[in-house]
Amino acid sequence: MKTIALYDNDAYAKDFVGKVISCDEITKGDSKLYKVVLNQTLFFPEQGGQSSDKGTLDNKLVIDVQIEEGIIYHYCKGGFLIGEEVHGVIDWEHRFNNMQQHTGEHLFTGLAHNTYGAENVGFHLSDNTVTLDLNIELDDEQIEYIEKKANEIIARDVAVKAYYPNQELLGAISYRSKKEINGPVRLVEIEGIDLCACCAPHVKSTGCIGLLKVVSYGKYKGGTRVYILCGMRALQDYNRRMNILAKSYQLLNCMEEELPDKIEGLMEDNKQLKYRINDISGEVLRHEIEKVSFESPNAIIFMEELDAKTMRDGVNSLMESHDGLCALFSGNNTAGFNFIIGSKTIDCTAVAKHLRESLNAKGGGSSQMIQGNINATLPEIEAQLQLFTQTDI
Repeated sequence: MKTIALYDNDAYAKDFVGKVISCDEITKGDSKLYKVVLNQTLFFPEQGGQSSDKGTLDNKLVIDVQIEEGIIYHYCKGGFLIGEEVHGVIDWEHRFNNMQQHTGEHLFTGLAHNTYGAENVGFHLSDNTVTLDLNIELDDEQIEYIEKKANEIIARDVAVKAYYPNQELLGAISYRSKKEINGPVRLVEIEGIDLCACCAPHVKSTGCIGLLKVVSYGKYKGGTRVYILCGMRALQDYNRRMNILAKSYQLLNCMEEELPDKIEGLMEDNKQLKYRINDISGEVLRHEIEKVSFESPNAIIFMEELDAKTMRDGVNSLMESHDGLCALFSGNNTAGFNFIIGSKTIDCTAVAKHLRESLNAKGGGSSQMIQGNINATLPEIEAQLQLFTQTDI
């Protein structure tokens, strides 16, 4: 027996009474749950790219809702007797939040379709994000235009209707759908704007969306992936961003509009400091290289804060005076070390293999030179290189 989906007829209903058809104890992960089937329900199951409703059945938490072949399964923190009547209550804040996002998605994709011929080929609505995938690439100006038009339609408070049309007339109706649907088709209509097949609850008018904001977008599989937020989620995101912005210009002791220039100046200062540090480190490294005895075939140097180019130049310099293993390690015992190792006579890939096996080092290269990183202490590294070369380093 299929479950009667009460949410089809009234998306704003918050509670209901249903009769228990079945109740099976199951284990999901580390939790014991009860898989409950009712004769009717207001709980929307996960489908169509949207997460399920949450709420309670007789004050027992419903943490997930799924649908299989028309039967809706409620995953509850407690069980019930077959035939028992239970009182279900929807988490209305969660439900309405999802309704705002989903109707907003219809509005955006409907406008993208009508204006630019874009087809909606993907949709995902979770508790944290809303994404929609369009089959064509849209540029900045086009995205901005759709967002503006969507918010104008929200301000007009256009009616939104959900209904099952006469099956005999369905073939004559032009509507959007991401896939072929067998059987009855439920249509969601934003009057004069969009008509789309959809199984989910929606707000009763566009004004209930509140606000539609494009958070980000980019190329995706030959088309465009768009991230949007609507209503309360958009407000929460705006407040979060404003808090970050306020803390930033307070920390930098500047006006809000001065923030970009302030950050650009700090980045340039940081770049110049890095150049200066690299120059100093290079000079210190040259002194360390000069201190290595010419009589030693191997030359192993440990330092902090060396960049890759300085290390590579240093190893090449060591190889001019030493025929054995020439290596530079940059880092410390706590954070580990980056390394570059070269040699004119020793197979460096064998060195890399030895360090991988003994100290779980990462990296590789050629027989003449290798580079990588290693999470070990200076004494541990020296000991393993000693074992490898069998000579005093």
